[in-house]
Amino acid sequence: MAVPRAMGGVFAMDKIDQKKNNAVDLVPNSAYRKNGANELARAYSKYKKDPENYHGGVFGGNARVSSGLTGVSGAIDAKNQSYDREYLSPLYIGNPGQLCWLDIDTGSGDLWLFSTDTPSFYLDEQEIYHPEKSHSSIGVANASWSITYGDGSYASGNIYRDTVQIGNVAIHNATVESATTVSLSLTTDPVMSGILGLALNHSSTTYPQQPTLLDSLRATLDQNLFAADLKYQNAGQYHFGYINESAYSGNITWQRILPHSGFWEFYLQKIHIQGDDVWRMHNWLVVADTGTTLLLLPTDLVELYWSFVEGAFISDVYYGWVFPCNATLPGFDFAFANDNAWSARIPGHYFNFQNVSSTLCYGGIQDSMEPFGILGDAFLKALYVVFDMEHSRIGLATKKLFS
Repeated sequence: MAVPRAMGGVFAMDKIDQKKNNAVDLVPNSAYRKNGANELARAYSKYKKDPENYHGGVFGGNARVSSGLTGVSGAIDAKNQSYDREYLSPLYIGNPGQLCWLDIDTGSGDLWLFSTDTPSFYLDEQEIYHPEKSHSSIGVANASWSITYGDGSYASGNIYRDTVQIGNVAIHNATVESATTVSLSLTTDPVMSGILGLALNHSSTTYPQQPTLLDSLRATLDQNLFAADLKYQNAGQYHFGYINESAYSGNITWQRILPHSGFWEFYLQKIHIQGDDVWRMHNWLVVADTGTTLLLLPTDLVELYWSFVEGAFISDVYYGWVFPCNATLPGFDFAFANDNAWSARIPGHYFNFQNVSSTLCYGGIQDSMEPFGILGDAFLKALYVVFDMEHSRIGLATKKLFS
């Protein structure tokens, strides 16, 4: 079932209630088919890791960088297992606003999208940006942007300044990157209009350097933060400018972002696998990244987790850890040294990403091939996550899980 779209794709900006606090619904994109090996390759390409070194596996050239979470208003059947692969958020670009479905990605810094500058052979039914129809669009002379990912995929183009509407928050004169050249591997999603990067202290690829949307948001929101309330096989929300106290239970644990990091990067310090007798303690570097689907962890933690699943093994056919589909996956517990009263569990079934055969399933926990981990959707959707720009910290809270 395709994601529903608003008729016409535009609305009058002067009819919007300009509140500073706002929620953006998250609705899964069920039109996108899951592929575990491609999700792993996308994450590797984002962090410049060569996937061919992974246990001898060779990934195909169909890997894209950002997969993550984004959303929509409206109800959509949540039973399709492909839902946790991608979510799309309805943002409005220009004046009058043009509906575009963007992938909100806390692991990158660019806002780029398909537009009327994009040659038609690159397009596949996406809602696109029409700068010529916006009264507030201004082309930035002698400026460009160009992204090349680790898997060889790329995108580049022109730069505009225009209004970006996120729920009830309007960002005027924002940097909008318009694609004129895109590799085919970035055009395989017929719904996604582009990517909205919200990484902390992460510059865009524009030249000369232009402000990122996160830079512009800092002066716009009532509180200089946003929060992700992602859901397992269901719709969720992003909250910009406020913390929704009804979305979580108990307390929020606050963890400092590492100084000088260009990502939402912090330490996990206590790890426990359900069924184990002990908690493991160490400073594991991790990045909270809504633009990555899987939970990627350093080799020692990945091997520890799958050692508790009978029959799990690294597959050279499926390029990652697989396990018998009838296995019961253990929960993944974690905590922090500075908050002994707080801990959380990611349910084990959240790590069943997809069936790859009649008997084998692809694991939602895979090897990051790095000394740091990437907390993707498989992890984040079990929590309420606050991204606090003002204090350079991240907040994590437990919430009621309905499945």
